[in-house]
Amino acid sequence: MDAADRHGVEIMNKLLAFAAAGALLFTAGSAAAATNLVSNGSFESGTLDWTYSGSGDDVPGHQATIITYNNNNGYPTGAFGEMIPPDNSVSPSPDAVGTHALYFVADHSVETLSQDVFLDVGLYTIGFSVYVPFNGYNNSGNATFTGTIAGVNLANFTVDGSTPGQWVHYAGVANIQTAGVYSTAFTYNSGAAPAGDFVVDRAYIVAGNAVPEPSTWALMILGFGSAGAALRSRRKLIAA
Repeated sequence: MDAADRHGVEIMNKLLAFAAAGALLFTAGSAAAATNLVSNGSFESGTLDWTYSGSGDDVPGHQATIITYNNNNGYPTGAFGEMIPPDNSVSPSPDAVGTHALYFVADHSVETLSQDVFLDVGLYTIGFSVYVPFNGYNNSGNATFTGTIAGVNLANFTVDGSTPGQWVHYAGVANIQTAGVYSTAFTYNSGAAPAGDFVVDRAYIVAGNAVPEPSTWALMILGFGSAGAALRSRRKLIAA
């Protein structure tokens, strides 16, 4: 590769980095300026101050609880000795990760943690993060998790169908056309003991669309294409 080619590659890399940084700043800036409409969406109060309902063989013995990250405590302050890492998923949530998370673990039980939020007409960015511990994944009993934010179902999956040991973020946009009260809820439905478990953190509803619109991505892609065409043209001129 000659000096001209190296210079062209450097230009392309700078353009790509600039566009990527712009996308990140767009998302981060929108989130930073936003307010989370979900009260205690990151569970940093350390208490179950949402509306709770539960029934089954293991309720209230091992009902949903709040645990802290990076500890090997038993229930109810830890995930039965497994150290749960802080939520490291990419999220437009305005909340910091903090030190606490919601933990579902009851065997052969059904539990729901919910919260009603009044929303005006408009677009809202919504989401949350989920982690499947290795302990629960290796248990013989399966469990199902359902996550609904602002009345929009974002997730419905089982422990057996998940990848354990990693945080996964679920996000979307709620288009509220009628002002009113909308539910945010997490439902845990477990099988026979010992059943799978879930850790949940950073539930949020923020006004506006903090995710770049398709038109924004289209402009970025167009920019990439133009940069590539310019680079190819430069190479042809040099060759000539």
